[in-house]
Amino acid sequence: MRPTLQTAANSHLTIDFNALPESHWEALTTRLMETGGFHRIGQTVMGLDEAILPSFQRAGLTLAAGWNIWSGHYLLSECAAGDEFLRTLFSELGTEGFLPPV
Repeated sequence: MRPTLQTAANSHLTIDFNALPESHWEALTTRLMETGGFHRIGQTVMGLDEAILPSFQRAGLTLAAGWNIWSGHYLLSECAAGDEFLRTLFSELGTEGFLPPV
């Protein structure tokens, strides 16, 4: 199942990566930190079928990160700037061949 971009319960956008391989998630986290200017904040909190992962933060923007059995890994915006960032990221990932073909 391909990643999806949708509105979450907090009224902001989320990218659910669904069945994206772990290696793709790791490559994305590296990309966000090395070229996106983000750093990680917080600690991992594990549950039975979910995990809250360290958030990605840069000036004026924080993206929550996590994993659960329904969405796979996900990035969750918490503000309008985060919504715009996730829209752009989702579009770029598809055009760069990062996401699996339809």
